[in-house]
Amino acid sequence: MTARIRHMVPDDAAKVAALVDASWRRTYGPLMGEAKAADESAKKHQPEMIARDLGRVHSESFVAEDGGTIVGYAFAKVEKGVLWLDRLHVAPSHQGTGLATNLMNAVIINYVGEPSVSLEVIKGNDRAVRFYEKAGFVVTEERSACGGITGAPTLVMRKPISRA
Repeated sequence: MTARIRHMVPDDAAKVAALVDASWRRTYGPLMGEAKAADESAKKHQPEMIARDLGRVHSESFVAEDGGTIVGYAFAKVEKGVLWLDRLHVAPSHQGTGLATNLMNAVIINYVGEPSVSLEVIKGNDRAVRFYEKAGFVVTEERSACGGITGAPTLVMRKPISRA
C-alpha cells in the first residue's frame, strides 16, 4: 500500500508523538545515550506540544498515512525570516521508499516563494546527512548544541527553493 500525505489534524497528535518518540530514541540513543535521548524526547514530543504546533503562525504539519497508520511526519516553520524543516520522521517500515522525499517536497511546495529551506541535524546522524545532501542541502554552519540540547553538536544545512 502507498502512504498518502495530507495536512495533519489535531486528532493525529498522539500517533505523531509516538512516531517521533520512537524515531528519536532509535536514531539519537546511540549518538547521545539512550537515557538522554528518551529524556529529551519526553520533553519535546508530547502530543499536546505537537498539537499546539498546528496553531503556530507560519508553520505547517504534514503526515503520511498508510492503512490508517501514521508512518511519516514533517513539520516546518518560518522563524525570523527563515524557513526551517524542523522535524522529518518516517517509520522504519517505510524508510527507503521515497516517503521522506515526498514529505520534504510537500513542505517545499507549501512554501514556494521562500528563498531557501534550512534544517538542523545532529552530527553522527550520517543516514540523514546523506539523505539531505542527496536532496540538494549543503552544510552552512556547525553548532555545539541542537535545539538547546547540550552535548549534541549539530550541522545546519540549507537548500535553495526554486521560485518557479
